[in-house]
Amino acid sequence: MTDSPIVPKPSWVQRTWVPKPSRLAKPEDRLAFERVASFRRSDGESGLAEKTKLLREGDLVAASLGKLESSSNLILGRGMNYIAHTVLDYGHLDLVINDPAGSGELVLFTCMTKEGVNIERRLKDLGNRDWDVYRLKNWDRVDRDRLYEFVQVGLERGHNTETYDNFSAIGFWNANLKPKNKGDIGGGYICSTVVVSALYYAGVELDNMRNSSYVDLVSPKQVVTSKGRFFRHEDRLSTTTD
Repeated sequence: MTDSPIVPKPSWVQRTWVPKPSRLAKPEDRLAFERVASFRRSDGESGLAEKTKLLREGDLVAASLGKLESSSNLILGRGMNYIAHTVLDYGHLDLVINDPAGSGELVLFTCMTKEGVNIERRLKDLGNRDWDVYRLKNWDRVDRDRLYEFVQVGLERGHNTETYDNFSAIGFWNANLKPKNKGDIGGGYICSTVVVSALYYAGVELDNMRNSSYVDLVSPKQVVTSKGRFFRHEDRLSTTTD
């Protein structure tokens, strides 16, 4: 069975018949995330300053709100994004990257309901939610050039209110989670799928994800608990030497 973005398939079919990337990989190419830090709003400003000092490029920040708080905000009509916080363990996902503008700061790459694909938030803006940090082992194997190429193209094409896909947010379908070139980078993202797509573009393929599957919500927890593999895109293989 092929894994084609043109003919999407239900996720349970894909997960039954498509081998997990980590099982196909050599032992040295297998990967996993490790939880390395946590912050709770009860830690206060001093706790936030202490915990954000631990963050570095490539970290995934999985955030949550209390079920009561998020459900109250949803009832009051303060935003559709509170649905995820109400029903999921983690309601939002950020990828920590170096500011492409060269400020020297770490910024948060994500996709949000009103802002679309963006890097508007800094680490100091993480104080309004509880969060856990997950770190990819061997981050140095990620193709940073391609990662920041994805970020640049994503910002150019997706920094608007139409980019965030509410159908993806409820698991009806997903964007192309396996972009291979600039033409594959488009819209239809949510916070978790834009991170998955960026990582794949940079040579990280995760077991828990499938390409353009429907009837499947890609949640932040699926991402941070996934195993996977490092790989190199074909255009990169042609430039390597033994």
